[in-house]
Amino acid sequence: MKSGFYLFTILIVLFLNACGDLHQADMEEPTEGITAGFFQASDGVSGRELWRTDGTASGTYRVSDINPGSDSARPIGLFLHKDLLLFAGNDGVNGFELWCSDGTEKGTRLIKDINPGPDSSFPLFMVRCRDQVLFVAEDGESGKELWITDGTAQGTRLLRDINRGSEGARPYHLTRVGDRVFFAADDGIHGRELWVSDGSSQGTRLLKDINRGRDSSHLAHFSDVDGLLFFRADDGHHGRELWVSDGTPEGTRLVRDINPGSSPST
Repeated sequence: MKSGFYLFTILIVLFLNACGDLHQADMEEPTEGITAGFFQASDGVSGRELWRTDGTASGTYRVSDINPGSDSARPIGLFLHKDLLLFAGNDGVNGFELWCSDGTEKGTRLIKDINPGPDSSFPLFMVRCRDQVLFVAEDGESGKELWITDGTAQGTRLLRDINRGSEGARPYHLTRVGDRVFFAADDGIHGRELWVSDGSSQGTRLLKDINRGRDSSHLAHFSDVDGLLFFRADDGHHGRELWVSDGTPEGTRLVRDINPGSSPST
């Protein structure tokens, strides 16, 4: 039974590989959609702002004109955390920063101007980690790094400066598996490799240097399957193949060298 399950998993990941890699540009442009009835729209007067609907005409309304007038706030990365919607929005003064809304105009507010002034921090790729939310942002000093928030200004902070200095670790593929979040990041020493976080600074660490040294392992297609992380990686010997992790270095391993040798399996 287990062998059939893993074969099915392999086929799914191979299909994703066949669809091609995610490029950095793609990951920086989140798709627009509806989250818990929230969405962005323009009424032709206020620009693209935050709206909400309950599925009826009378229950569809503009929540707030965040960027007053005809300019747009363009709320993106909508993410529901408990009773609050978290998102990146531009009020025309602070750039794209971390906002929240409870569905009312009064309850729609800027949480924190992470990159102070008119420059944007672009808080995106939000994922729940225990009772808080991890995301990626740029504070103007540390580059794109991993941040955490509980929905308050005081509880919004840089979780760990993984790649010290202004270069930034540029974390991507944030994926929650159980009470941990896996992601790909570059610490400036090991290349872009597999990291994990439990929501604490100490618990945010390099899980495994899959392609040893400064070269990256070309991580992609992170998927939670029955409490395990399946993903694609290249260890420098087997090409891009199917890997699995249980959150420990020992349990992070090549599932199978589907195309034997250094050639990728797709």
